[in-house]
Amino acid sequence: MIWLLALLVLGVAGGWLVARLTQTDLATARTHMDGQLVQLSDGKTHFAWHGPENGRVMVCIHGLSTPSYVWNALIPHLTAQGYRVLTYDLYGRGLSDRVTGPQTREFFMRQLRDLLASQKIDGAVTLCGYSMGGTIATARVVEAPDQVSQLILVAAAGLRVELGWFADLTARLPLFGDWLHGVAGPVLMNWELARTSRTGDLATQMATRMQEDLRVEGTMAAILSATRNILSEDMAEDHRLVAQSGVPLLAIWGSEDQVIPIWSLGELSRLNPTAQQVKIDGADHRLVYSDAAQIAEAVEQSL
Repeated sequence: MIWLLALLVLGVAGGWLVARLTQTDLATARTHMDGQLVQLSDGKTHFAWHGPENGRVMVCIHGLSTPSYVWNALIPHLTAQGYRVLTYDLYGRGLSDRVTGPQTREFFMRQLRDLLASQKIDGAVTLCGYSMGGTIATARVVEAPDQVSQLILVAAAGLRVELGWFADLTARLPLFGDWLHGVAGPVLMNWELARTSRTGDLATQMATRMQEDLRVEGTMAAILSATRNILSEDMAEDHRLVAQSGVPLLAIWGSEDQVIPIWSLGELSRLNPTAQQVKIDGADHRLVYSDAAQIAEAVEQSL
């Protein structure tokens, strides 16, 4: 029994050590940074502007694990439509600071409010949220509907999310879940990225960048914290309030999405009957870059 306990302790310590030794620091990741950094109340946020300076402002909010470059395939389409696009990295991802503490709704709302204020944006903007970013964008409409001219949701979380057994397990277990997520999480996520990268050059490029991001110290902890907090919220009442606000909503879904099930389309229709919804046949959860042209077409037709 003592030997088994000793082996368990060695395994835990060894896994932790390996995970630590394979990490890189944020300063190194920022060596070849595009865009800019701005100091906000909780830390530095990496952001970038794209498109005509006098264009209609669209703020794009990425999801749980893929930073703001997830929008790169869509941005040229949006700027061609006349949008002035603002992208940024949520805390704990990309080149933004790894901020400790629970990643709750208010945590992300504060970052968004601070960023808009830093860029002197005080008028109504289009908000576009992808996956977890959809919950943040929806919450912003509820918080300040007069500051949002249109809400665009792409495979938005908040009604149902299927992250898989591993994420469910680590989210439920304190302490051990943290260790398991930090040690085994990168292995499983890298395996999944390697598997999906075989579907095309763009997917390979995205997978490579995401694998690099996972090695930045603090990234896995941020993903786990968001899973336990903002992603655990039921956004049904928020969608009812969005419907009452009168802010136009365009929701775009992938028919083959295994993370955000397509039945969310029907649930959103029940909560917000005025929502315009588009289903992209054959698209999975990567649709924001794999099906960028179709998303852009839906955005243009919604105006």
